[in-house]
Amino acid sequence: MIQSILVACAVVACALYWTGRLFPRARLSAWGMIAATLQRMGAPERWRTIAARRATPRTGGGCGGCSGCAGASCTPDKKQKAGSK
Repeated sequence: MIQSILVACAVVACALYWTGRLFPRARLSAWGMIAATLQRMGAPERWRTIAARRATPRTGGGCGGCSGCAGASCTPDKKQKAGSK
């Protein structure tokens, strides 16, 4: 019985992780609903702050969030030296 519960929890955790990775808009929407629910319930401020931060979209990675990194229009990010790929 305990093994079944642990396996079910692992499967749900993996499903939530991959849903968030593959469908970021759904993740943002879900965190927004969680933040609103925590606000209505009067949850601790720390929890509300974490949920609100996760509900805010982040910029893309790489060269300033652009999609091409193909030329002079992209500024190098902190991990790259200028002129290298």
